[in-house]
Amino acid sequence: MCDFNAYLKKDNAEQLIMENVTNITPMDGNIFLLKGLLGDRMEVKAVIEDINLAGNRIVLKAL
Repeated sequence: MCDFNAYLKKDNAEQLIMENVTNITPMDGNIFLLKGLLGDRMEVKAVIEDINLAGNRIVLKAL
């Protein structure tokens, strides 16, 4: 199984916002719905800055 850690970048600093992310769904108005392996969910207003498949990390830039 492939899951990712999601980071939110704000003021050039990255903060881990969710571990074991399995799905990211774009919603209206630059909002992304993150879904975790254990059923956790989070909505984030951001744009995708980087997706590193080999490193299992996604960086979202806060708006």
